[in-house]
Amino acid sequence: MKRVLFSLLALVCFQVQAASLLDDKGVDMLKADKVYLLSNLHPDEQNSRLYAVNYQLPALLPMCTEVVITKFNRKKMIFSVPSRGNREYTYLYHKAAAEPFEDHLKLFFGSSCDDSKVAKMSKKDQEGIKQGRPIVGMTKAGILLAMGHPPKHVNPTLDSTEWMYWRNKFARTAITFDDKGIVVGIR
Repeated sequence: MKRVLFSLLALVCFQVQAASLLDDKGVDMLKADKVYLLSNLHPDEQNSRLYAVNYQLPALLPMCTEVVITKFNRKKMIFSVPSRGNREYTYLYHKAAAEPFEDHLKLFFGSSCDDSKVAKMSKKDQEGIKQGRPIVGMTKAGILLAMGHPPKHVNPTLDSTEWMYWRNKFARTAITFDDKGIVVGIR
């Protein structure tokens, strides 16, 4: 009997958890009027996919782009982009995110996006964010907006002087920062 009750309780908790996706402000993005990208994303345009490892592919969805989340579960989130004719993308979870999917998504999606902060950043940061790529002279904050968060399984802390991003399954980009958090090398 205890086992049955525990199983039912676990199922109810899972269903409640799966029925909401809270951003860092506590807003349920599945019910929010508007949802935005908090950084640039680099989708696989051919397959309309994004990956939790945050591949740095050539295509660009700019930060603050409005999106509509249409489906969410433990393994994927589907969203459309109204400014692109409601094109749908599937964001796929992978263990390389090294965190629960909901926590991972909070880094990239939110109920509001303040693009005015970019205007207060350096010209190097603004250029890199606009192009969606790293540039020597950018700050860590600029890199996070231009490229999104690096995958946690190889970048457990943002305090490191080197961040590793994947361009695809086989190629990586390492970004090196000085002690002030300014990009000094890209390889």
